[in-house]
Amino acid sequence: MIRTSKKLAVTVVLAGIMLCMAACGKKDAVKDDLYSYLTEMAEVQELQKTAINEYNNCVGSPEADSQQLLAALNDSIIPTYEEYITKLNAVAPETEEVQSVKTACVDGANKQMDALNKVKEAIEACDTDMLSEADALISEAEGLFDAYETQLEALASEHEITLVNQGSGGAADTTDVSDISSEETEAE
Repeated sequence: MIRTSKKLAVTVVLAGIMLCMAACGKKDAVKDDLYSYLTEMAEVQELQKTAINEYNNCVGSPEADSQQLLAALNDSIIPTYEEYITKLNAVAPETEEVQSVKTACVDGANKQMDALNKVKEAIEACDTDMLSEADALISEAEGLFDAYETQLEALASEHEITLVNQGSGGAADTTDVSDISSEETEAE
């Protein structure tokens, strides 16, 4: 009987140790996936930044006219933005939480693409009403990118990832995730 009690005690202690080791060694799949997503997105978002900066430079330039903007839209802004969307769609998060964040980004990117195309159509048609529609689409895209950034920040905070050099992700700014840090990433 004493022998059985000792065996039972040893078994319970060993099971407890094994459970503790399993819990301590448990990885955070969402954190790992989010870190991978942010790393991939750093390169992808450079395309968005390039396209939007060129657009903003054309629109903000006192010397630029609508034909110069149209040429820039056709020659570089829209093709660069299309490449951005293609690469964005190729990013494939593994967890549902990170997929949700990516979906929010895709929604904003698609709306912004709609806005760029609407600006192009408005210039081609010399239609100021269409330009107003394009402005509304730009505002919607900015709102969607703000929601994306809020969702991204919440998920990063929840999983102890610090985002550095954050922006709105919208038409005038992009989230720069090239400088991201994680307290545990280096340790893993």
